[in-house]
Amino acid sequence: MRQKKQKRQKRQKDNRSLRLYRRKTAAFVFFLLLVLISLLELIPVERDFSEKENRSLQTRPKLTLEAAADGTYMEQYEAFRSDQFLGRNLWGSLKNRMDLLIGKRESNGVFKGKDQYLLEEIASADQEKTESDLAAIEEFHARYEKIPVYLALVPNAANVLADKLPRFAVTEDQTEIFSSISRKIGEGITWVDLSRPLGAHSKEEIYYRTDSHWTTLGAYYASQQLVETMGLDTEKTPKWEKYVVTNIFTGDLSLKSGYQSGYQESIYIYTAQKEKEMPGIVVDYGDDKTSTLYDRSKLKERDAYELFMGGSHGMVDIRTTADTTDRLLLVKDSYANCLIPFLVPYYREIIVVDPEYYEGNLDGIMEEKKISSVLFLYNGNTFVQDDKLNGVLQSGKAEQISE
Repeated sequence: MRQKKQKRQKRQKDNRSLRLYRRKTAAFVFFLLLVLISLLELIPVERDFSEKENRSLQTRPKLTLEAAADGTYMEQYEAFRSDQFLGRNLWGSLKNRMDLLIGKRESNGVFKGKDQYLLEEIASADQEKTESDLAAIEEFHARYEKIPVYLALVPNAANVLADKLPRFAVTEDQTEIFSSISRKIGEGITWVDLSRPLGAHSKEEIYYRTDSHWTTLGAYYASQQLVETMGLDTEKTPKWEKYVVTNIFTGDLSLKSGYQSGYQESIYIYTAQKEKEMPGIVVDYGDDKTSTLYDRSKLKERDAYELFMGGSHGMVDIRTTADTTDRLLLVKDSYANCLIPFLVPYYREIIVVDPEYYEGNLDGIMEEKKISSVLFLYNGNTFVQDDKLNGVLQSGKAEQISE
């Protein structure tokens, strides 16, 4: 009995020693990892831009007395440590995989939906900004009351394709947001309902699966509604046919969320079946002129959607040979870029302004270019969070715009 007891005590002592050894080893390894990571963090590996997230990264801020006193240095330094830590992309990918394993279907405001759709969360309306923008549009219209003004908001995919959202996904009611905006716009400003034609074609490929934009097909259906509501001459409408320009497009929502990084889809452009049905054009970007609305070099870059209009610009002047004197001022976000070709047949000139990049005001354009109609075209998420539109609508000394 004594021998059995001694053996049992020895086993218990050995087990305690083994557990203590393992704990010490784990603590030592953890300590070494902390030291290694701390040393590696000292190695300068700063990047100015994240291709994966499609955004600028915070670089190491400069320490000044003023920045230290008002607290901006610490804010910038915290953002710097968050953006520049070692293995950031790797840890992000691992986190996404773990989230999927436990059933989570949302990352950075992007839902991983059904049928390989990624859907951007519907943004809640900033009531103060939205009402300020609507008031500014009314004041702008009052200065040019004889010129028709149209407001068209494009519903986001999570609204039109709500059936693609993952189970239990909760997002804002964009239909109600649009309804509220349409009720608040002033008399004389025409609301263009784009939800109806897009909803009618929701089973078709009207939104990209990996990108936040609508497809060219979605823009085509919207253009039909614009032609009807704006009373454009349908005899000028060409017969359109589509061409695929790439089959390897992966959009910004994939980069933002980390989902479906290997999924590739197509981008199409639409052209007139008969060349004579489409007027000739000269596209003036200010520092460059071209005879096309497409920049095919963008197909080789990260954001192939910039094929349309070469991406976003402050102001673009599109002159055409269309048999008309009508001139359109289009105030827009990037959603409009792939729709613009569908508007070309109806106007002698289209002035395109993106308030995100334009630093002037619209009065100079209205007076210099003899604008005959104005269209505000935004996607819903952009419009309800906008903080630039109000600035370009303010009355001010008109800037001279060279022909």
